[in-house]
Amino acid sequence: MLIDDVLAISPIDGRYKKKTSSLRTHFSEAALISYRIKIELLYLRTLSKYKIVRPFAKKELNIFSKLEEFDEAAVGRVKEIEKITHHDVKAVEYYLREQFIANKMDDLSPFIHFAITSEDINNLAYRSMLSTGLTAEIVPSTMEVLRELAVLTDKYSALPILARTHGQAAIPTTFGKEFAVFAERILFILEELEDFKLHGKFNGAVGGYQAMQSAYPSLNWPKFSQELVESLGFSFVAVSTQICPADDLVKLFSIFYRLNGVLLDLNQDLWRYISDGWLSQKGKEKFVGSSTMPQKINPIEFENSEGNLIMANALFEGMMRKLPISRLQRDLSESTVLRNIGSVFAYCFIAYESLSGGLSKLVANEKAINQDLHANYNILAEGWQTLARKSGDQEAYEKVAKLLKNKIVSKQDWQVLTKKEDQQIQNLSPENYLGLSIQLSKDTVKKVNNFLKKGL
Repeated sequence: MLIDDVLAISPIDGRYKKKTSSLRTHFSEAALISYRIKIELLYLRTLSKYKIVRPFAKKELNIFSKLEEFDEAAVGRVKEIEKITHHDVKAVEYYLREQFIANKMDDLSPFIHFAITSEDINNLAYRSMLSTGLTAEIVPSTMEVLRELAVLTDKYSALPILARTHGQAAIPTTFGKEFAVFAERILFILEELEDFKLHGKFNGAVGGYQAMQSAYPSLNWPKFSQELVESLGFSFVAVSTQICPADDLVKLFSIFYRLNGVLLDLNQDLWRYISDGWLSQKGKEKFVGSSTMPQKINPIEFENSEGNLIMANALFEGMMRKLPISRLQRDLSESTVLRNIGSVFAYCFIAYESLSGGLSKLVANEKAINQDLHANYNILAEGWQTLARKSGDQEAYEKVAKLLKNKIVSKQDWQVLTKKEDQQIQNLSPENYLGLSIQLSKDTVKKVNNFLKKGL
């Protein structure tokens, strides 16, 4: 009999099941049902605070707390009820009603889901899923990528390598500085994520508090709703249709879309460095790189990360196009899109884990790096013409180009060509023409470590 992993339609719950299992607590349908229950009970607690329903006895509060805990049996019962109602949120209401009756709290039953719409519950439940899932799983995995990059930046801050622009030999840089470029880009985006806040609404069927106001006209419902929404750590949306505007989700997804773009760039550069032999992958001796070529050690973590980032960004792109648009006061087309939030962040999570794992195995091949760095001293042409221009030679660029362009220049050739030049030009070498690369690397490591120490 085939195991479920092999029968799964999506690799998220099949091939990558072990990698993504921790996300189920936050992004599964079971998690969504659990969060819906929590929001319904939060609403009842707030109704009690505003004296719409009676105060709760200590025993009843204990029952509330138990109901708010994730429970597989509770989720199963909700799904059974949904088979009858064909409405997922109404099934949660009926489940809670059963529990209240069973625990002799019948008088509270009419106030479960009182005067509100499903989207009052859903918009807060989905955002609660996102909030806890990002905090517990997704953000820590991005931080691990940043941490591994900082290690490489620090370790190779002073290791000279040949920089390439347009695929051609350019001038010397350091490996640390090139890792620092990506660390800085990731840091900038994570700092933006640090300041991000989700939104929430709680205002009835079309956003005007109609049922609430008709039932209790003396209550300040906007104040009530703001307190409830902000108690979850979300910004309050005062005016909406039936749904909470998805502009906050679009902003959140765009942050991760851009982060994934940076990581795609990183994966492809690492792939090239490994291809050139500048980076080796330790700890993979028992891996099979090819079914026919036994010598191969493939950069599989970076290729896996790249593929999953592409899948994630394809979903993000579709979500960002769809979610801001809903016909008139609401249509249901965004519902199935929102159900894929777990999928998109699962692809992200797989990619981040693969990338950080790959980064931790990288070792610079200094012999190969040094060989390519010294293969042609014409990479010092920029330094020569710049220093000559500083001394007043207006034709320096043209003269150096004539001497060095399309030429293979050895160290000995360089000494001959520059023997009549200023001593500073004669002394130029691939090891000392590094500008501020080392300092930039160290500055970045310091910034990243301070950020990691503080946490998001």
